[in-house]
Amino acid sequence: MIGLFLRQAWAECAVSLGSRFHFRERKNTRAVRAYCAMTVAEFEGVNARQRWANWRTIPRNLHGRLPERPCRAVDLCSGVGDSTEVLACYLPEGSEILGLEFNPEFVRTARRRTYRDAAGAPVKTRFRAQSVLETFRDASGGRLPDASVDLVNCCGAAAINFDERELDALAAEISRVLRTGGLAAIDAPAHCAGKELMIRRFGRHHFEALGCAQSCFLDRFSQVIFRRDGRRR
Repeated sequence: MIGLFLRQAWAECAVSLGSRFHFRERKNTRAVRAYCAMTVAEFEGVNARQRWANWRTIPRNLHGRLPERPCRAVDLCSGVGDSTEVLACYLPEGSEILGLEFNPEFVRTARRRTYRDAAGAPVKTRFRAQSVLETFRDASGGRLPDASVDLVNCCGAAAINFDERELDALAAEISRVLRTGGLAAIDAPAHCAGKELMIRRFGRHHFEALGCAQSCFLDRFSQVIFRRDGRRR
């Protein structure tokens, strides 16, 4: 585990020294410029800890909370498909996943992967290159209908790459597409103040916090699981 953190730290140092941009930016527009300047190999290096954490936080947050039927899920800031792979494994049989990612090269890489459920069957996945601060759209460019999604997932982005105004915009759009009772699993800082800020931001958009998962006590980040209540704008 410690070795994983050290390898990621080395990868982050190499990327930062070789680039004019820093991807750990609170302002999303600056962060996406940095991510778009990365190669797929560089991204996989700096995302190593997150990839490991996804297999721990996502299952813990989803356990016992998903409906016993196929789900429609949206994976925000899906990168090269690492978080999508975890969702595919843990969602009910017959579920569908839409990944939204800004970097077109990452999207092309994600599309080349095969995603399987717990039984080994292929899971229907689609990906679209777009900012998650814009209206969520399907792979064909159509606007996702209101209250049409069962789960929205975000790993390794909301806690780092969005300022407070952007978090409000993100929460509002997630609230729009989620059905009543739908779930949103959103990354947040592991410290209490960071989690409380995320809970307050999402609470303004009709979300109730159900719990929080952390990969291990060393991890600086966690993931909060929210439920969309019945109020609509």
